[in-house]
Amino acid sequence: MIKRIFLAITITITLTACSNNEKITESDIVLKTDIISEKEDETLSSIEKADKLSNNMTDETDTLQNDEIISEEVLPPSEGETESTDIIVENPSEDYYCIDGIESSDGSNSFILEKLTEEKNNIIDTEKWFEDNELEPIDSNVMEDEQYRYELEGDDGSSKYLLHIYDKVSGNYLKTLDFSEYRYASEYKEEDYDFIEQRIWWVQSEGDTLYVSISHNTYKESCPKHGYIVAVNLNDSSVIWKTEPCITNSRNFAIIDKTIVCGYGFTDEPDYINLVNIDDGTLIEQIDIKSKADYIICKDDILYVRTYNTDYTFQVCRLVICK
Repeated sequence: MIKRIFLAITITITLTACSNNEKITESDIVLKTDIISEKEDETLSSIEKADKLSNNMTDETDTLQNDEIISEEVLPPSEGETESTDIIVENPSEDYYCIDGIESSDGSNSFILEKLTEEKNNIIDTEKWFEDNELEPIDSNVMEDEQYRYELEGDDGSSKYLLHIYDKVSGNYLKTLDFSEYRYASEYKEEDYDFIEQRIWWVQSEGDTLYVSISHNTYKESCPKHGYIVAVNLNDSSVIWKTEPCITNSRNFAIIDKTIVCGYGFTDEPDYINLVNIDDGTLIEQIDIKSKADYIICKDDILYVRTYNTDYTFQVCRLVICK
């Protein structure tokens, strides 16, 4: 193409010169050829620059598009995680509840609690109590049993109504139970509304059943319909039974054989250790104590009970042995 342009220009120059009877020298042709070559170089340079600029713009566009794709990419869940699915746990009653088909308790128990010690504490020496008795500290937000690990969540530090359940061995997330229907009872004092929100305090499973304690942390008269243990079927998340109100407001409970040992009390209210039948949620026995029970832990058949101002130990004496 370049040769053709050069030839055409040369012919034109030759014809024009001949028609004007002008003599064209070899140097004139060489000079004109140099000028044409410079123009060609400038033309090629402009084309190359345009091509290079176009290529750069294309590269930049591709880079931007790739960046956008990366930024919009949804990262896969970490190993063992699955998409969260919250399951609302129904609150069937504000009083005692039990599904049909559960045999009623005969009020018996497989053991008795024989008091060993009763000592005043310093109220603020809870940590020392755990250490002296070689007990594992209680965390009211994260807990585990032989099958599962549990994490509690809510709107703030004191509001805990979401229960996340993980497989203890694999660490895999299983599901979330939502106890929001238990947060507020229908009967309460308007002026005490800010204090009567109920939260999950403790969780423990036995087989396919999950036992959950729920209560507020103020006076019974502010909101009397609180302080429950709820038994939930882990297969379908349905409620099997629910104790009568004011059975527990301790930070945890212990399961011994077929009995749940919990505590209830508050300032100017009666204080008890309560024994609840694990099959139907009925109250088996109440044991008077001097102040509200906070922690209840069973180790080697000794029941350790930490209350507001008094520490107790009880021997778990099974009836088949103690007769």
